[in-house]
Amino acid sequence: MSSLLIVSLISFLTAFVFGLGGLGSAVALIPILVFIGVPFPLARSTGLFTNFISTLSLTFHNLRYGKLNYKIAIPLVITSVIFAPVGAYVSFLIPEKIVGMVFVAFLFFAGTMVFVPKKREVYKKDCPIIVPIIVGAFSGFVAGMLGIGGGGLRSPILILYGLDPRIVTSVVALSVVFGSFSSFLTYWELGGVNWPLIISAAFPAIFAGYTAGYITHKYLKPQHIKKILGVIFYILAIKFAMKFI
Repeated sequence: MSSLLIVSLISFLTAFVFGLGGLGSAVALIPILVFIGVPFPLARSTGLFTNFISTLSLTFHNLRYGKLNYKIAIPLVITSVIFAPVGAYVSFLIPEKIVGMVFVAFLFFAGTMVFVPKKREVYKKDCPIIVPIIVGAFSGFVAGMLGIGGGGLRSPILILYGLDPRIVTSVVALSVVFGSFSSFLTYWELGGVNWPLIISAAFPAIFAGYTAGYITHKYLKPQHIKKILGVIFYILAIKFAMKFI
């Protein structure tokens, strides 16, 4: 019982921190669960479901208070879902390590650019529909090649484009909902789930996601969110560098 309480605490903290950037926490939660003794398949399914439930809660907040830009979110989600299988197919033709290291370099670059001081920060509140179509297609394709969630690629691209970080967090969170749940279903079908473990991680993540959404839109300025995302980009870069090196 005490071990499940530890999982709940870890899940809440990681889901809250990553939720501030509109991203799922599986990239941090899974290795932590493995470190404390949870078998990797169970840690992976728990992390994916926690991703799903925390970003779903975050998205519910955004929908409830009108913080979701449908014009950007819908084409982003649709094209990412369409192109993910294409990337998975192409992964047999191009070495994963090459693409992976380019992805890592891009995350380091995006994280660094976030902290480069600018005389005047002007954020775009909207963009032509072609932008989310291209970003969704590209991120879905790369995510399919590497077998990862695409949120860690969509977010830095949209940030570098100059979109308001609050808009970025809301549209990326919606895309993570679909990707995480579809991946979790695969583990469920294969029997790699432990429901007491999943529930102990998912329940606090519901509150963490909603709270993160509330704080992001109520108290944080765009430049603050941008810096939080910069730190998350570095964390993602280090995590994937360890995988692909």
